[in-house]
Amino acid sequence: MNAEPQITQVLSRAANGDAAAFDTLIPKIYTTLRRLAQHQRAREAVHTLETTALVHEAYLKLIASDELAFADRAHLYAYMSRVMRHLLIDHARRRKAQKRQAPELTAAQDASDIIDVLAIDEALTRLAATDARLARVAELRLFADLSSPEIAEALDVTARTVERDWLKARTFLAACLMPDA
Repeated sequence: MNAEPQITQVLSRAANGDAAAFDTLIPKIYTTLRRLAQHQRAREAVHTLETTALVHEAYLKLIASDELAFADRAHLYAYMSRVMRHLLIDHARRRKAQKRQAPELTAAQDASDIIDVLAIDEALTRLAATDARLARVAELRLFADLSSPEIAEALDVTARTVERDWLKARTFLAACLMPDA
């Protein structure tokens, strides 16, 4: 049976105040959340959190929030992807802070890998300050692994607009991440 209508129904029940709805959600979305977490972790040179830990921490954030309502699967996965990204960034920042406190225990390679995660976050922040929609398209493409039609649906624009925005965002991010930028 297709899980998409079931996920939408569960999200609808949760939005209408059914506190137990999220308990039935995890078996339906766990595989996809693991795929999203693996996709997020693939962007890290040094893995700061294991896939399972990342999924579990993201899910805990989801159920801890009282004000969340998702229209559909794409919105849910976009939110979860953003949460996972922020968890990885926070973990990288904590590791970087620990390395500053004990520099003799670190390798130069580990420090540069953490900075890469932080550099991507900084580049996305700079893009968001310039154009919020471009940043959202980049975030959904890079971290939620959504297709252009899925992003278009989530942002209420056309797939062609998403493609143009992705080209602009990719160019901006590449310029930010260049060593001499």
